[in-house]
Amino acid sequence: MHLHTEATAMAVEALEQSEGDFDAARDFLHQTCDGHEVAIYYYKAIKFCADHDTSAGEAWLEDCGGIAQSGDSFGQIACRIAFATLYCAAGEALTELENDADQ
Repeated sequence: MHLHTEATAMAVEALEQSEGDFDAARDFLHQTCDGHEVAIYYYKAIKFCADHDTSAGEAWLEDCGGIAQSGDSFGQIACRIAFATLYCAAGEALTELENDADQ
């Protein structure tokens, strides 16, 4: 998976599904990222984390209270990081679309 391509496609879909409402599109993005295979399946998440720069997702999680929670497995942590990384990238893509629409 190419992160930028996937994130951009998700942002475009979110905007279409929300009929151009950027706030609703952000909510849609959260749900879409939460249900994405890299946020659900341990193997996919671990591979995603190994193949991509997860710095933005890790920083976002730290801002939200931390990457790991008591009792987490390695797979659960990888899923959380993969979700956050994808969500941050998709959010950036949506912001780019919003900035382009304002011009």
